[in-house]
Amino acid sequence: MLKVKSIVESSKGHDKGRMYVVVKLDGEFAYLCDGDYRTFDNPKKKRIKHLKDTFDELATSKEIDDLYDYEIKTILKSYYNKK
Repeated sequence: MLKVKSIVESSKGHDKGRMYVVVKLDGEFAYLCDGDYRTFDNPKKKRIKHLKDTFDELATSKEIDDLYDYEIKTILKSYYNKK
């Protein structure tokens, strides 16, 4: 089950394999941010069925609105290295 702050992987489209953080859920769509190409101010809108849930969340006590792009980018980079 996806929720805000979940780490997901794109399973379809030209960004297949790219990791994102869910910043907002709206019906069958999720708004995604990676802190690099897709910033918090300009999230990617993608259908939930085109996402693969990693069942991990951001390991931070901050709310999603209080995070900066560089923090999200750093967290995802460490997640790539762990994987």
